[in-house]
Amino acid sequence: MILDLHKLHIFKVVAEQKHFTRAADLLHMAQPSVSQQISVLETALGIQLIDRSTRQFRLTEAGQILFHYAERLTLLASEAQTAVQVQAGTMRETLKLGVGHTLATYLLPAVLSAYREQHPHHKVRLTVGNTTTLLDRLANGEIDLALVGSPAEHPDLMSEPFMHDRLVVIVSMKDPWVSRTSVSVADLRERVFLTREPGSALYATVAQIVGGEMLNRDDTIQLGETEAIKSSVERGLGVALIQQIAIAREQAQHALHAIHLNDADDRRTYLIASRKQYKHLPATADFIQVLNRLVQAGTLIE
Repeated sequence: MILDLHKLHIFKVVAEQKHFTRAADLLHMAQPSVSQQISVLETALGIQLIDRSTRQFRLTEAGQILFHYAERLTLLASEAQTAVQVQAGTMRETLKLGVGHTLATYLLPAVLSAYREQHPHHKVRLTVGNTTTLLDRLANGEIDLALVGSPAEHPDLMSEPFMHDRLVVIVSMKDPWVSRTSVSVADLRERVFLTREPGSALYATVAQIVGGEMLNRDDTIQLGETEAIKSSVERGLGVALIQQIAIAREQAQHALHAIHLNDADDRRTYLIASRKQYKHLPATADFIQVLNRLVQAGTLIE
């Protein structure tokens, strides 16, 4: 038996909405027709997909398994349609790119400029977010590629490094530490500490270095943007541990002082994440090529 992709799509929408009528509205179908298609699918499989013994919508165990495959199959069908239309010249390809906040601010402008200059026929749709959000959107097919910091782990995705950086401790130019060249993790625990929000790759990395308990104490301030962290440190509100790539301008202007962390692994890796078993379309492959070429030339970090 070959599963009917149309019926799988209907089942997927019903499962997502947890309601037949709402699903029917989204599908532009009558509610009885939606119910009938689900029943036909259950009959073809010889198993119940939706538990009808309770008033609350609930998938059976078999329904939960099929929902997972329905998501993957409908996404694959969409990718196949796009690939064929691009190849036939009936569609201008759009790169749906997800980028972490730090990379979007300090690396992406140079990459996009080169990409558009070399490949003006490709369009770019950009999503900026923290690592957790971007990986979820990538797995769901909302974006084609994600540039994020490590760690970046997801069962449906694969990632590979494209650039390395280091974390540095930053202080204001009026801070007592301004004459120091190195500090320890124990030193950081004595100061008001600023960091990114949970869900960001930087938060996960900093938690590994200083310990999760430090990030939950009263003297730790969590902010959603690296620029907010830098501005707060510059005004003397505390110290922070952030990426070297983010402070080139402030160092050149003598607005912030960077200090080496002497008793921890300060290495930072940036990753290209994509879906497993996914063949990159030309717009995606061309972007990766441009990115790697700029990294190898050493033009992305000042």
